[in-house]
Amino acid sequence: MPTVCVKIGGSAIDGPEEMLQCAESVAALSREAFPVVVHGGGKEIGRRLAMTGKSFTFVQGMRVTDEESLAEVQRVLSGDVNKRLVGDLLGRGVRAAGISGVDAGLIEAEKMTVDGRDIGLVGKVARVDTLILDVLREAGIVAVVSPVSRGSDGAIYNVNADTAAEAIAAAMKADHLIFLSNVPGVMIDGSVRGNIPRDTIESLIADGSVGGGMVPKLLSARRALHNGVARVHITGGLDPDTLTAELNPDTSRGTIIC
Repeated sequence: MPTVCVKIGGSAIDGPEEMLQCAESVAALSREAFPVVVHGGGKEIGRRLAMTGKSFTFVQGMRVTDEESLAEVQRVLSGDVNKRLVGDLLGRGVRAAGISGVDAGLIEAEKMTVDGRDIGLVGKVARVDTLILDVLREAGIVAVVSPVSRGSDGAIYNVNADTAAEAIAAAMKADHLIFLSNVPGVMIDGSVRGNIPRDTIESLIADGSVGGGMVPKLLSARRALHNGVARVHITGGLDPDTLTAELNPDTSRGTIIC
């Protein structure tokens, strides 16, 4: 069975119905491949922080995270979102286990700065140890991973889910890395570009063909390919066959980077 790392963006599971639909798509994928799911939850984190009256800011897309904010990040990502997604998978007959980057040292993080600026307890991936994923795969259990991770300094860090998925996929030498979000793929001139060769990514960014949040996804895709992932996909949609369709270039509805 091929190994498929699926990164589910927070916007794709921002509601009970959307989460159920994602679970159905992962369940269908699990019949054809071994999925490892990495999820975000940024919108829910923002809502929780707002409810507590906690203000927050972003620096180049990274949420500045102090200790109080980190506690909420852990509650949302490793607690609520993670366990709801696991529960929905179990309800569809998929044996699933929710873990975080902390568990069994899956992800070792290190403190991240942005242009020399301290943004708090935000980390970047330093190392991935796939032992726990290998054990779960051997037992036929789908891992659902919150990107909250631990540093070698003992601190807990908020790690971006895209970069966590990229690093896990590379460490596992995954056959596919799928970024599932609320956009159908990489939009260029008003339509989804079906295929993007990795060596054209820089020029697409430079000439403004792609921008915004798609830029870090494409750069992440290029790094993943460089580090051993066979194929990267950026897609949207919540049909049960959304993920399985991406395994075959003839049925893919999103963008394939290779």
